[in-house]
Amino acid sequence: MMTRIPKIAPTHRRTVVAGFLTAGAAAAAASTSSLFARQARAGDLWKGITPDAHWNNFEMVVGDTLLVRAHIGNTPVEAILDSGSAASIISASLASRLGLEGSEKRTIRGISGRASAGLAHNIDLMIGRQASHLDAAFIVDLETASAAFGRPIDLVLGQDVFAGRCLALDFATSRYTLSEGFAGGPDWTPTPLGHGANRELIAYASVAGLPPAPLVIDLGSATALMLARGYVDRHGLLDGKRRSTAMLGGVEGSRIATAFVADRVDLAGLGIDTIPALAVDPWLSVSTVGNIGLPLLAQFNLVLDFTVGRMWLHALPVDRRPPMLKDLSGFDLAASADALTIVHLSEGSPAARGGWAVGERIVAIDGKPIGTGYTRSSLWRWRYGPAGRRVKLTIEGGEVREIQLAAYY
Repeated sequence: MMTRIPKIAPTHRRTVVAGFLTAGAAAAAASTSSLFARQARAGDLWKGITPDAHWNNFEMVVGDTLLVRAHIGNTPVEAILDSGSAASIISASLASRLGLEGSEKRTIRGISGRASAGLAHNIDLMIGRQASHLDAAFIVDLETASAAFGRPIDLVLGQDVFAGRCLALDFATSRYTLSEGFAGGPDWTPTPLGHGANRELIAYASVAGLPPAPLVIDLGSATALMLARGYVDRHGLLDGKRRSTAMLGGVEGSRIATAFVADRVDLAGLGIDTIPALAVDPWLSVSTVGNIGLPLLAQFNLVLDFTVGRMWLHALPVDRRPPMLKDLSGFDLAASADALTIVHLSEGSPAARGGWAVGERIVAIDGKPIGTGYTRSSLWRWRYGPAGRRVKLTIEGGEVREIQLAAYY
């Protein structure tokens, strides 16, 4: 999994799996929504959800990752919801604890590279209060992604879990459900969903006023917007813009991407302005020119209807939208139990100008020690502003240095 994290990681964590949903599963799913012919009343936003649907809470961790509670057999796990992954992923460490064998070897595809994986069969899940069965799931070493996240990632729930269902996400109240259908309603805006050559979940959106282009709808991406560098260059999206660098990585390795701010994205005719973005090279998908990640999708209440291939959007009021966080420090950091290790310094950033070095370990922020609860507390927010704030960072060994936050791209 590989997606951009709010700068606590060497990887901007992003999904690595594609191409696993079968045509048969998709065909069986397509018949489900015929159960629903009613139309929701105006003002009753979630009336279109089937009445027997169970709502469960999700946690939006470090501003850009959806965590839900699940069980594999009797083992409780925290799982990431990831519509950008065609198949679900179990970490190698959890598979070992569960005695799952991955003797069948596969090659999986990420944003900009490939990696090897094992394949496990016949896995029973409980997601919240809803049962699910996977004929197969990939077993992958998720240590890099876990370091990026600052806590273990044991399970990634991909499109195979959602097949034949609607995934409804209520970002206003931090809850979700998997239902058998969704009737829409006058408060919702629909747009078609399709699949790419590697089963990427695709919708069309306009970037910076350009004609609509195919983009992956990717709840597992912590980057609001990623675009293929070739697309960015062809359309001059970097012209006249301040830019910097960021480290993008996952199970297939790490590489440097270009960080910039996109002016606007219009999705189903609904526009969002000023979006932190990455230009990625190489871009492996032959079906898309980029992806829309969780920070941008979370500007809406959202229903992904896998029964008929449709996405429904309802724009949140501006004061209810979670911020699309933009780093003001310039650090890419790997989180451990007691420190943040510098793995990259963004070009032109306060960190790069301040004489910091890759490999240095930060053990405290304004005197507060880094611990296992770093990503569970509000301490991780320190690098997001306001601009001009001075932050004291304690280096391993006791030296205290100060950094002044500032916009650098």
